[in-house]
Amino acid sequence: MKHTSRPNTPLVSSPPLPSTNLPSSPILTSASPLSSSPSNFNPQQASSDPGFSASSLSVYQPSGISSPLIAAQGYTPHVSFDTLANPQASMFSYSLHVQSDGYTRNRSTRVFLCASSPDESGQQALDWALESLVQDGDELIVFRGVEELEKDPDAYREDARELMRTIQEKSNEYDSERKLSIIVEYIAGKVTQTIDRLISLYRPDSVVVGTRGQRSVMQAWGAAFGAPGMGSVSKYCLSHSPVPIIVVRPESKVRKMIAKRRADPKRGKHFDELTKGRAHSNSLSVPMTTTLTR
Repeated sequence: MKHTSRPNTPLVSSPPLPSTNLPSSPILTSASPLSSSPSNFNPQQASSDPGFSASSLSVYQPSGISSPLIAAQGYTPHVSFDTLANPQASMFSYSLHVQSDGYTRNRSTRVFLCASSPDESGQQALDWALESLVQDGDELIVFRGVEELEKDPDAYREDARELMRTIQEKSNEYDSERKLSIIVEYIAGKVTQTIDRLISLYRPDSVVVGTRGQRSVMQAWGAAFGAPGMGSVSKYCLSHSPVPIIVVRPESKVRKMIAKRRADPKRGKHFDELTKGRAHSNSLSVPMTTTLTR
């Protein structure tokens, strides 16, 4: 799955903005992807505290909203974008980006996109990606989408910051030594179009999804690729998606299914007997040795 090194993002042209003191975020059209954060920009630290202040730099930011803390100890904040309250933006999004201290991209860097909904399935997908998938030097993009801006933009910003803090805490819990680049994309709009744009933008090596979510992430994938019905979505994605798809089922659902099968009186016993027979034969087997003769 390891690919050669690639640029962080494809080059996207963007019109000039009125303000020249803030980093620019491209105004998207339906054919252009969302621009990500330049990884070579480091905001100034606000204090000498071990934790760094986050760079909640935005193209459009109402007065009175200060830069929130998103970088935990051991992480450095990078350029973030906020277009949730920008009426001129074609995509309402809030993007946060942090990197582990000392993180550098190399030829072995892999990029993973995780569509994490706030329910159990989405949380399990994110936990599995952090625990079993990403390794030192990788980049993880966590996407959480909403159909429409039903809440105040500040509420979505706080949700995104809390999600970023949770990801950093879990990453340190699973492996505090690995160096990662973590991006949170909180985007309002049609989930199907957003997923398509994020794949075009980040070109991930694979995409991690749960089995259920807000409007079901897998259902959104099915609609994006034209797959009819919920039952055939996972098969269709695995065979037609431009990148590999990893579907993570909640552990509670797996345990429930296993317990149900074990409690079924009609369940066949021949597999158990076959397993016991193999174990018994292995215990009685004599190790084979190679004899050389002249």
